[in-house]
Amino acid sequence: MHDLLHHGAEVEKYDHHTFPGVVPRTFLGPLCVSILSFPLTSIVTLLGGSKFIHQLIVRAVLACMVLGAFRVYRSAVRKRFGVEVSTWLTLLTLSQFHFMFYSSRTLPNTMALVPVLLSLSFWLNSNPTMFIFTAASSILIFRGELAMFLGAVLLMELLVGKVTILRVVVVGLVSLCVWVPLTVAVDSFFWGRLLWPEAEVMYFNLVLNKSSDWGVQPFLWYFYSVLPRALGSSILLIPLAPILDRRTIILLFPCITFISLYSLLPHKELRFILYTFPVLNTAAAASAARFWINRSKSLFSRLFSLALLGHLVINLLASSSLLYISSLNYPGGQAIRLLHQLEAENTNTPLTVHLDNLACQTGVSRFTQEVPGWLYDKTEQLTIQELGKFSHLVLAGDKPKSFLETHKFMGQVDSFSGVKFNYTHFPPVIVETKPALYLLKKIKDES
Repeated sequence: MHDLLHHGAEVEKYDHHTFPGVVPRTFLGPLCVSILSFPLTSIVTLLGGSKFIHQLIVRAVLACMVLGAFRVYRSAVRKRFGVEVSTWLTLLTLSQFHFMFYSSRTLPNTMALVPVLLSLSFWLNSNPTMFIFTAASSILIFRGELAMFLGAVLLMELLVGKVTILRVVVVGLVSLCVWVPLTVAVDSFFWGRLLWPEAEVMYFNLVLNKSSDWGVQPFLWYFYSVLPRALGSSILLIPLAPILDRRTIILLFPCITFISLYSLLPHKELRFILYTFPVLNTAAAASAARFWINRSKSLFSRLFSLALLGHLVINLLASSSLLYISSLNYPGGQAIRLLHQLEAENTNTPLTVHLDNLACQTGVSRFTQEVPGWLYDKTEQLTIQELGKFSHLVLAGDKPKSFLETHKFMGQVDSFSGVKFNYTHFPPVIVETKPALYLLKKIKDES
């Protein structure tokens, strides 16, 4: 999005030509966000604001798009399940951390969340044509694995006779004729070759199965690790949902099917099942609404209604803790900010800065590279001799030891390392950190 806003049609200047990443991703999502952000970023530029403000604007626009789609989804929930369920859905979502956290992150999963929520809204509103058409956009353009999630929804509709096979075929063909040419045309222009990005991604993940190069987790990891963290104590309401409100079965089936099938892939990340959180929260909200409506019928009901309010407090406390911990997970962003502060007097000097891979993965972006006259390099696997040519280094691990004679230490940035319990201390939970990145400056040769 930085390149779209700052280079426009000068595609040859785009960063992805030099650092293309493991697999190509579509430009359609970033293009939509950039178009909506452009008026505000233009004003900031005219006023002399930094590029970092542009990043805040871009992320705010993306968050508004996601929350706007969530609002549409919530309205569909209100029509299908009632006002109480819609209200509790809002309360549960606001009390949890990860959905709100990811709503502004410029990731393909977040981009896909917008059409996914819209397609789910069409589904709940009994509009199968628009459901298929919108779902196809999220699958064909953004994330191919969504075929498992939204396909499970479509399978239910077929089984109960709410949609015919003929309509699926017709609307599916129309969707193919609209979305595939669109992504191929746009992305081929920006990537400089004939390309359907999501087809290449699916080939990489499913056929070559190379996603495991980025880590492997156990089969049940999503169930015992991700969902409890993402949903908090609200997860306890989900098993009760089919008992208290049988309508929630249609919500749970596609989520469990999708997560189970996706668990077959060895590489797993929380963001991969992000789309299921609003749907699972809807099922939990149905349970909460039923208990809340019956809160005055008995002493047990009153106590349970108090427990419902208490579980929101627990979620908020957990979210606050996760918010603090997450702030320690981006040493790269802190490091480049510290570098700019320490070298504030040299903004007119043509410095050369090498950014380690860890820095680039933990907060460094083109938006944070604020000094026009500096060269920011993020080339991987450079030799010691090649790294020694840079005036400044932002390095992780033991790499700085190789430059003790040629560079001087400027500073370090710590990152989250774990949680320690100390019951003689208040609060008894201590968040521990460890050195993550080191800032080095080349010693001038006085000779």
